[in-house]
Amino acid sequence: MKLNKEELALHDEMAKRLPELVEEYFKRPEITSLGVSLKTVNDQLIPSLSYTFGVKKKLPLAKVSSPIPANLFGYPTDVVEFEIQPNNLAAPDSVLAARNEKTDPLIGGVSISANGELMQGGKEIAGNGTLGVMINKTGDDNPYLMTCAHVLVGTTTKLDSDVCQQSKWETTLNYCHNCASLKSYYYENVTFQRNSVTINAWLDCAIARKGYFRYATIGKIYGVGSIIGGFSNISPPLLGEEVMKSGITTEVTTGEVTSITTSLKARNFNGTEVTANNVIMVKGKAGSFSAAGDSGSAVFTTDGSLMIGVLTGAGATSGLSSVSAADAILSKWPELRF
Repeated sequence: MKLNKEELALHDEMAKRLPELVEEYFKRPEITSLGVSLKTVNDQLIPSLSYTFGVKKKLPLAKVSSPIPANLFGYPTDVVEFEIQPNNLAAPDSVLAARNEKTDPLIGGVSISANGELMQGGKEIAGNGTLGVMINKTGDDNPYLMTCAHVLVGTTTKLDSDVCQQSKWETTLNYCHNCASLKSYYYENVTFQRNSVTINAWLDCAIARKGYFRYATIGKIYGVGSIIGGFSNISPPLLGEEVMKSGITTEVTTGEVTSITTSLKARNFNGTEVTANNVIMVKGKAGSFSAAGDSGSAVFTTDGSLMIGVLTGAGATSGLSSVSAADAILSKWPELRF
């Protein structure tokens, strides 16, 4: 699905009004997200833009005390049911066996964990995430793995902590097959230039340097024939693009990019609420695009195998998932390359 020239021309004009809309509507507890997005009709995407609001529970219009106006600033609105699952790690022993084995060479799409429980939201969490992709870093002979920050990091995590693959929670004695050392992460909005416009976008991403006793295949993803060969440009023509991911819970799935400008309510590692800006949203083509445990998966175009970002969260009911954008990643690690 592709937008026509007229719809593409509207995108950036609509996006200019988002900050004031977010400031106004995020005061309402039932609102979970808001962005310029492809409109949904009868649960099917159509090639038309709207201000799309996410709500915890979508109700019949007659039961809504303060309905969203049908139009804002002359543009149509839409409402979808969307709320990020509170814990996006897979519980121990829930991972598909083939993706849970110790892998050499290291590739994307297999289970990883921190070497210990993570302190997030005041609780200790033991769980598995997905190794997104192996990637090179200019000036370093050793490859790096990329995943979500919340897969490997909590409030007490220190740099150079061990990364376990297979996940330590899937070994008999909770043993860590140390495959990499955590070198850098971001779990915050970062500021950079997107298509000559200064924006801030949510970056939930971590990179870890591979150890010397494991090999790696750059760009290779479990269960996928093609190799990721580069990063995608993040701009309005990406809307409607078919994308793919390979995660430890829902395996290989495809979806369509619905937004590159969504703000959503998220939680810091200490449990306080934060507004995550300019998140990419993807809707699964056959049910959910992702579920708990898929966090960290590389999301990439089916046409050209270009990475659009890392998967950061899954909606509980809508089939929507959130993605930290490739240009946000490169704004902090410009030396990463395939």
